[in-house]
Amino acid sequence: MAALLRHRSGVLTRNLGRLLAALVLVAAAIAVASAAFLDAVLVDVNGAITTASDVAIARALSLFGLKPSDASIRIDDVHRVVDARLVAEEAMRLQITPAPEDVDEAWRAAADRLGGMNALRQWLDQAGLDEAWVRTLVEADVRRRRFTEVRFHAFVFVSEDELTETIGPGSHSLDAREKALSALREAGIARELAAWLTEARARATIRYANIGPAGVPLPFSMPAGVAPAGRLPSSRDHS
Repeated sequence: MAALLRHRSGVLTRNLGRLLAALVLVAAAIAVASAAFLDAVLVDVNGAITTASDVAIARALSLFGLKPSDASIRIDDVHRVVDARLVAEEAMRLQITPAPEDVDEAWRAAADRLGGMNALRQWLDQAGLDEAWVRTLVEADVRRRRFTEVRFHAFVFVSEDELTETIGPGSHSLDAREKALSALREAGIARELAAWLTEARARATIRYANIGPAGVPLPFSMPAGVAPAGRLPSSRDHS
């Protein structure tokens, strides 16, 4: 996301001024004709641009809490990617780096969600996406999750009173207690992350493009078989 469309081949970039609501015209030569598409700049976070392509990739590969959808990109989608960028930036600042094997595993998992590595690479080729760039987005998602583990998981505790209030008094099976405990911990982590993100957004310089009610069309098609139409969950549901 940090570089404008560097995952696109044949991209011509222009001076985007203040980087607000700008569009980059991409020309791609195809045989005897040429095709043009527009990739919208959606937001600038601390000087780093996120485009419609970035959001579409995140959707297709289920990154940053987004889910596959062929619907137009809405502001909630952009909010979620902004939050992911803020977390990834903080992780880099704190030198929280995912292990290479974790990134490899996440890359394979992303491919599996599309039907395997061949299916992933076929889609990348059809969409004109650079594999190395798309992989950096997968790595950013791993870094985001690693930050949450390091920053919040070890510091969220559930008291016995909280557990009793959830499952009720009396004896309960170990499995019931563990499920309730896990749910309470995840809820606590989500609250802590939401509070941290509120502060991070306030500190950051974030400039949004004007995304109207109709949203922004996807710059390329979703992979076959993984794009149910319809609106996505709210970006404030940090899963």
